[in-house]
Amino acid sequence: MKKRTPLFAMVAAWVTIIAIAYATLTHVGFVYAIYFRLAPYLMRPAMQTYAHFEHVVAFACLGMLFGFAYPKRPLLVCVIVFGTAGLLEIMQTMTLDRHGTWIDALEKMAGGAVGIAIARTAERLRSARN
Repeated sequence: MKKRTPLFAMVAAWVTIIAIAYATLTHVGFVYAIYFRLAPYLMRPAMQTYAHFEHVVAFACLGMLFGFAYPKRPLLVCVIVFGTAGLLEIMQTMTLDRHGTWIDALEKMAGGAVGIAIARTAERLRSARN
């Protein structure tokens, strides 16, 4: 019997990429609003520290979701996750109040790589049990 990729994983991955794109390209006030709501629960990190942490975590989740959504297509997953990180940073330079940087793109790509690695490891462990 052929295993099918769960529809939920695919939908979650694409919805997440849309949410990250919105947060990356929208007015900077949106990002600050999220920070000020979360800061009390995160021991009030500096905004710069929060931004670095957010980049890595958001793209780790994205990489993991795409890794689970398309487990047999690792090259596609890498192109989508790493391409999204680079493209969003380039697009961010076209907004009036945001700026894209190479450091931000590399942080996002590193987070994406961690997420992809976690998904690949989980899939291998699951297939080894069966």
